Amino acid sequence: MFTVCFVHQVDIVIAQTQMFGVHYMPVWIYTLSSYIRESLPDIEIKMYDSRVAETVSLPEADVFLFTGINQDYDAIFSFLKQVRLSFPDSKFILGGPICWSYQQAGRIENLYEFDHLVVGDGEPIIVNLLVKLKARETLPKVLTWDKKFEVAHSLEMDKKLLDETIHNYYGAVIEVSRGCPFLCEFCDIRIQKDNNKPHNHSPQKIVSEIDYFARKGVFQILFACDNFLGDPMWTESVCDEIIKWKEHTGLSVNIYTWLTINLANYPKIMEKLHQAGFDMFFIGVESFDSNQLLETAKIQNVKAGLTESIRKIQSYGFIVVAGLIFGFDTETEGVCHSTLDGIQASGLISGEPSLLTALPGTPLYKRMKFSNRLREGKLGLGGYKYQTNIRYLRTKENIIDNFMTFVRCYNTGVFQYTRFKNFTDLIQPNYFPKKNSKGYINVTSLFKLAMKNRKPMILLL
Repeated sequence: MFTVCFVHQVDIVIAQTQMFGVHYMPVWIYTLSSYIRESLPDIEIKMYDSRVAETVSLPEADVFLFTGINQDYDAIFSFLKQVRLSFPDSKFILGGPICWSYQQAGRIENLYEFDHLVVGDGEPIIVNLLVKLKARETLPKVLTWDKKFEVAHSLEMDKKLLDETIHNYYGAVIEVSRGCPFLCEFCDIRIQKDNNKPHNHSPQKIVSEIDYFARKGVFQILFACDNFLGDPMWTESVCDEIIKWKEHTGLSVNIYTWLTINLANYPKIMEKLHQAGFDMFFIGVESFDSNQLLETAKIQNVKAGLTESIRKIQSYGFIVVAGLIFGFDTETEGVCHSTLDGIQASGLISGEPSLLTALPGTPLYKRMKFSNRLREGKLGLGGYKYQTNIRYLRTKENIIDNFMTFVRCYNTGVFQYTRFKNFTDLIQPNYFPKKNSKGYINVTSLFKLAMKNRKPMILLL
């Protein structure tokens, strides 16, 4: 039987240190697997996730399908060399953000150790690719899908594979949309084809997948998207569908997702998000100084009035997980203090700064390249929060001094207590968590996952 193995290989240092050993399911595998299972039932499907399996457990396969992001480059290629020695006759394919990013940077040849590379959405390519590989047809080195796949027509995730593996992960991940209407200079969402408008899964499909996980006893759900508020009418319709499902089944879930600060303009939607079970949002705050926000074209944050908007959102009982960044050109020497003041005034109980990084293809990357301010080395894409590929206008010593000043103040008991009290004081009585209520953070599950590995457990303690 012809066998395909999906491979999720990550930088283990990042996996262990930044998430304390807590792993989220690799949603891309379950998504693409459903296309194979529906169209090519004679193909056997396997998966390997380096975070939850030992190298010796890698199954034999005719084709190994990898994906990755830039931070995982070394881990992916080191593993590729090992696997080729074990399975010299197999084909090795790499897709995902890393291929698109390296193509944007003009360095796609750095990935040529793989037999073939896939640039673009995988859903329209996967079945035809495997048919040709199985028939041993000749394929180009780089296969490109340059149209936007309409996710509204996508299949639900592969339930058979989920049944076998969901217990390895914290909660569940459901992709709900792609695209964002905003134009932040450092963000690579804005430059992908037809990505400045939302491409949404139907509310009915989303609720169908929620129902599957809830009936499996999985109640922590992460909605994967670029901006859950990209289309407010759709956001509201998703909430309406979840609320109806809750009333019909008597089940409930706790949901975490990404959206933008303009949520504060929609009190009706915030009410429905609360009813539907949302309790945490990642929001790109970036800076509390309007000069930095204007520099990076974060117009929505300037218009919103950041501190007041965060306070308004959190008054509904939501926790805002803030994305914060140091390293903008317009920063002043006192950026650490303005950030600390902003965190405390808005009652933020989650979020600390990372360093500004230029992602390939973005306007920021081009600006840094044209001004000879790109540093040599790996292409940045998150991961190590305190590395960068930019030569900042401020000196290295000044950046470090600012950051260490921030850390010293941030970690004092007085600061931690004050920001937590400010947060709880914001919450309206109707939205305050009830006794014994549950949220997206399940401490028992987190500890169980962390305890599987000594290094993240030590960090957590």
